[in-house]
Amino acid sequence: MKTPIKLPAKEFKSLSAIKSIIPPGSYVHSFLLYNAGIEIPLSSDGRYVIAHTNKYSIYEFWTCLSMNPEQVQKVAEHFDNIGDKNIFHLLQETLPNYPDPYLRAGVFFLLNKYSKSGYVSRGEFDPDSHNPLAMANLRKVSFENFMVVHNKNDDVIESMRNINTRCDYVFVPVGDFSLNFLKNKETEVNSLSYDQTFIDTRGIREYMQTTDKKVILLYHYNKSVIDFFEKQNKYLIDQWGRITNNKSRAKEVIVANF
Repeated sequence: MKTPIKLPAKEFKSLSAIKSIIPPGSYVHSFLLYNAGIEIPLSSDGRYVIAHTNKYSIYEFWTCLSMNPEQVQKVAEHFDNIGDKNIFHLLQETLPNYPDPYLRAGVFFLLNKYSKSGYVSRGEFDPDSHNPLAMANLRKVSFENFMVVHNKNDDVIESMRNINTRCDYVFVPVGDFSLNFLKNKETEVNSLSYDQTFIDTRGIREYMQTTDKKVILLYHYNKSVIDFFEKQNKYLIDQWGRITNNKSRAKEVIVANF
């Protein structure tokens, strides 16, 4: 089952490898939810996924979609065919101010589809990036084993520590590797963005080393990931989603503390 939301920075090929690590029947708490490209297939294939986000706009989109996908699609179709970049950027700026949650959810979907980066609050207007098939996928997402949680705490790692329900695995699809998210001007972006979350890389390593929970991180391949998480288990993933021992073929890397 495919997600209706895109996010090029977090598109992964590692689904089969992750399924081989996380057995069916497991309760998985996923963090940094956005497009649910890994979470939805996991939940539709026998895992119970509790997806966490500290951004209300993301929580609201998925919640509205779970409750009334027809209404989200109706709004999206009504405002579709955005042809002017000025209107696009105006919608980006004003989305959180709209009075109706389904209006916000439908426009959230459209901004994601027309944004070159996939981020709703920022990204350049790219009308050619819109995929008409995504509209139909709005009504096909199953929420049977997929639940979305809004964490009001901006500290993602603290939210991990505060898990108080069954948790067999903590899963974090991080994407690109960086050590400096919380120590440079990106902090300003984080405070203003209503749909983008950054994570303290040093903090997540410390969490992995001290928690009794099984933690899985997913990155795009970077030698720095291998060096930084030297004490953790790593699985290299090639462009076809297969585990490989050849670093020259690696496109992604799974980091686990078990």
